[in-house]
Amino acid sequence: MKNKRSLSPKEAASALGISIRTLYRWEAEGNLSTVRTVGHQRRIPIAEIARLRRQGKPGAERCVLYARVSSVRQEQDGNLTRQTERLREAAAKHGYEVVSVIAEHASSLNEHRRGMKQLLALVGAQATDVVLLEYPDRLVRFGLSYLEQAFGWMGVRLEVLDPPKQWQPTEEVVQDVLTIVTVCAGRLYGSTLARGIRSRVQTVLKECEERAQVTTEEPHGTG
Repeated sequence: MKNKRSLSPKEAASALGISIRTLYRWEAEGNLSTVRTVGHQRRIPIAEIARLRRQGKPGAERCVLYARVSSVRQEQDGNLTRQTERLREAAAKHGYEVVSVIAEHASSLNEHRRGMKQLLALVGAQATDVVLLEYPDRLVRFGLSYLEQAFGWMGVRLEVLDPPKQWQPTEEVVQDVLTIVTVCAGRLYGSTLARGIRSRVQTVLKECEERAQVTTEEPHGTG
């Protein structure tokens, strides 16, 4: 910002720690003053940025909390409540305005679950700036990056409290195989049997990996 008298919307949003859509909303609500260049481009004076910083943000970013469990037992054990409470705490810590809390009991394999439809409707209506969830698979098993990009087109950020673990190449392949097995088995036999099949496949994969390590460690010319 040195030697600048005004910032572009992108620069101003970054300086204030908000999204561009939130910046435009503040302008529409009269909480942010902007000027126009000769080419009718929007600019935010440095003095306005300083004022907002001194006074605090005029309006919090809107946030939707999404929590999900796949079984009745998980819901009865309080997992769904724990998720929503943790999301509320995170939203409060970031100063978000919670506009909706979506908590549902449904399988991640169900592409027509009500909570997901409600979430997509809110994003499509641009009624939120942030979607907050605990783990990536609470929302989808695969393709989270595609959702992030699609939400971004609507000016909505997708934030995950616990990002996916960074696996080693071999571990990543194993996790991908397990996820595919779980999804396919779940479609055919239901979530209960799918968990059992996943456990068996996981055991077999581990045994294969251990055998491969033993073979690699054997001296050349043996076996």
